[in-house]
Amino acid sequence: MILPIAAITMAQVAAPGLPPMAHPGDWSGTLTLPSRATLRLVVRLRVDDGGIVRGSIDSIDQRVWNTPLDGIAMTATTLDFTVPANGSRYRGRWDAAARGWSGIWSQGDAAFALSLVAGGPPPRAAVAADAWALPSDAEIGDILDRRIAQRPGEAIVVGVIDDHGRRIVARGPAGADTLFEIGSITKVFTALVLADMAARGEVGLDDPAARYLPPGWTLPVRGRAITLLDLATHRSGLPRLPLNMPYVEAGDPYAGYTPAAMRAFLKDWVPDRPAGAQYEYSNLGGALLGQILARRAGTDYETLVRTRITGPLRMRDTQVRSSGAALRNQATPHDEFLRPVAAWDPSVMVAAGGLRSDARDMLTFLAANLGFVPTPLKPAMDAMRIVRAQGDGPDNAMATGWTVAKTPTGPVVTHGGATGGYLANIAFDPLRRRGVVVLANTRAEPGVDDIATHILTGSPLAAVPPPPKPSAMRPAIRLAPGDLDRFVGRYRLPPDQVITVFRSGNRLMIQLIGQQAMPIHPSGPADFFARIVDAELRFHATNGMIDSVTLLQNGAEKVAPRL
Repeated sequence: MILPIAAITMAQVAAPGLPPMAHPGDWSGTLTLPSRATLRLVVRLRVDDGGIVRGSIDSIDQRVWNTPLDGIAMTATTLDFTVPANGSRYRGRWDAAARGWSGIWSQGDAAFALSLVAGGPPPRAAVAADAWALPSDAEIGDILDRRIAQRPGEAIVVGVIDDHGRRIVARGPAGADTLFEIGSITKVFTALVLADMAARGEVGLDDPAARYLPPGWTLPVRGRAITLLDLATHRSGLPRLPLNMPYVEAGDPYAGYTPAAMRAFLKDWVPDRPAGAQYEYSNLGGALLGQILARRAGTDYETLVRTRITGPLRMRDTQVRSSGAALRNQATPHDEFLRPVAAWDPSVMVAAGGLRSDARDMLTFLAANLGFVPTPLKPAMDAMRIVRAQGDGPDNAMATGWTVAKTPTGPVVTHGGATGGYLANIAFDPLRRRGVVVLANTRAEPGVDDIATHILTGSPLAAVPPPPKPSAMRPAIRLAPGDLDRFVGRYRLPPDQVITVFRSGNRLMIQLIGQQAMPIHPSGPADFFARIVDAELRFHATNGMIDSVTLLQNGAEKVAPRL
């Protein structure tokens, strides 16, 4: 996926050990999402005494600070770095006229335009005092009223638990027993199954994951074998998503993905770092862990979670598939533009994000983790909170399935979740024995993370912009499938990328190295455009044979010769 970046400007700072005219320093700017919500970013590049460039990135509005950069390469004319915590990468070139960088930001299967300008980062908002008291129901209700005021159809349900009991506050068309997809919070349940099976001696945390794979399945090995704990702590080296997953412009991205496709991807995947070396969030790793544990237990994932967790805890509404009365009580999902969308079918990715639940059940889960209700799972739950590795920044550590975040009131154990039409967040303070869950039926930003952290720790709430408007869809012409075949091939995109063009059914697809494929649509006999990014491709022929393609994006043109 191609993510363009506009000019980034900064004050030039001399540094030892760098090529002449290199540009370390602080870079501030704003990332504009497709929903028109914005995220302010600060990239910090420093040179240590040995001349090594080191860096971090702050996401101001998400209140995520000092997330480490990796693979930093900076010269007088080029800048390249990655953000392992979210799988993103930036490649830029120095624009002498603008006195800044111009380049491409890529992250998974998402694409955003980004403009960054000169100036330091805004000051951090004041944080809460250590003696923060949980808000009252009325105060929570006011927060939710303000959040949904300009969002027709949105429902938000908040559950709070502490020594005084449980409370649920809801706004919009939802209540305590309304079902929501909880997305990646499913990984916490998957990790709890792992911790429980390890406590029972059924598996070992350091067991090689490949030991429990079905016949014919393999896992890549670099340095050492991937372990079960690697999968649960996002240190397996597997990517966020399998790169052979079919691209879906709208709707459910997982429904068409099969076990056979996952097996084929794992067989051919070449990791770029050893297992255990570095944090990199992986939905694929979470899904694979659930499959492995279910196979080890001789059952399917949904049955495994029901028999090990939701059944014993009497969480009757927490399940993979809704039916009957439960289906009728599921909140209608909405996208970031507040348009109703379909619920997701998690398919083979179920253990990474396939559960549905309600606020009442999630408070029961929090009660068990906080010790308010007796459960044989408590030793496994406590073991899950042991910090195993660095997370996505110096303020976040990775436990088994959970993130342990530093906050003004102490460590908070947390996880978020998102699907096509839902957002969710669960968090608790094990020292003060209080927790919160927030469920919403839209992908509109800001979502629910800031509400959860505000209720639990007093951190600031995000500003709420007007609801976004979807862009009009650019029309495409029809080309016969046979006419598409002449464009199929590989093209060298400078400085070091390759565009692979292939046909999938009646449409043309492009894929860059290390990224998911995306469709392009014909606007002329040899001209195509992408819808997820503002980019065009114009193919050129010599003597009737396609020999190059020009990529037009963000006002720049790059010619990619055919290989």
